[in-house]
Amino acid sequence: MVIEYGTPDFKKEWLDYVEQDPVHPAIRLEDRIKGTRTILAYVETLGAEPQAMVCIKLGDKLPQNMEFIMSDDDATEVVDDNYMFAIFYSIFRLEHSSLKGAGAITIKEAKQYYRNNGIKRFFTLSPIPSLRKDFKYIPAERAIKKYLNEGSNAVAKFHLSNGAKIHGIHYNTDMSPQRVFESWGIMVNYDYCDYL
Repeated sequence: MVIEYGTPDFKKEWLDYVEQDPVHPAIRLEDRIKGTRTILAYVETLGAEPQAMVCIKLGDKLPQNMEFIMSDDDATEVVDDNYMFAIFYSIFRLEHSSLKGAGAITIKEAKQYYRNNGIKRFFTLSPIPSLRKDFKYIPAERAIKKYLNEGSNAVAKFHLSNGAKIHGIHYNTDMSPQRVFESWGIMVNYDYCDYL
């Protein structure tokens, strides 16, 4: 089950686990739990330690850059918590976890949790850590999609193997030194809506 920050079952000390985030290590804890952003912890049973965590942005627009993820401007546009989108911008298994597939289980549980709260659309805004290593120059969108679908990129492989589809490739999405070094700042929206 997933437990949301701010609910009675979410233990305050679990916030320390956010320091283990390998996706966005520079984002401050206080910014992850502010405005329309929150954190879910996956636990196998109540009272157990979390196995994985997911950082989420709720809103009525699909973010195409990290600036939007970290902004609170859209909070005033959402009426009565009537969010359309849950955006998973960081998903990570905790260092102490030996649970196989913890990330995949966490996504599945997070989707169900938000479905129960009326949200039907689920996306990520995800990095492409090996892009710059595998391409000499900034590739075109078509080349990036082909590269992601080939399965050699670990992040893409994770999302695609867990039922997501590539929704969009975005340039200049995260211009932090880490992302510019890894991928010229290019990121991906993966669509986690169910395909039948």
